[in-house]
Amino acid sequence: MYILAVIGVILAVLLNTVITENGLASAISYFDAVSILQFVIIIIPILAASGLLKDFNNAFKLTIGRKKADSILQLKRAKEAVKLAGKTSLASGAMATCCGFIINAHNCITSTGTDINSLVAGSAASLITMFYGLILYLFLLPVKSKLEVRISDFMQD
Repeated sequence: MYILAVIGVILAVLLNTVITENGLASAISYFDAVSILQFVIIIIPILAASGLLKDFNNAFKLTIGRKKADSILQLKRAKEAVKLAGKTSLASGAMATCCGFIINAHNCITSTGTDINSLVAGSAASLITMFYGLILYLFLLPVKSKLEVRISDFMQD
């Protein structure tokens, strides 16, 4: 069922690209390897520093895979790891977007003859990191909800 959430987000992004003037050719503008790397550089160390990196991995095994939880503590730690990853994705997306806008503004101030096209292109590049943060958060929502349901079921049994 998790695949439905992934397909839904992908279809929503594709729908937005198709309705633009360039159609699917504009889909390449949604890919930025540096922004993806920023998320890896920020999220993994934060999860590791909190001691929840293993639990984050375990969350997917418990929800997407068919692994059964050994204890309620395991489920709660997995839920906390997913919650932390979601908040971190939003915060790192906002931080990277702010950094991008600051760099863009600095470049506009220091360079002479800056045109509106470079300003808009820099702003769009800055916003992609916020977009990635929101996408990651959307992917984590079903995992978090499934963990909450599993915790409730575990408490019932």
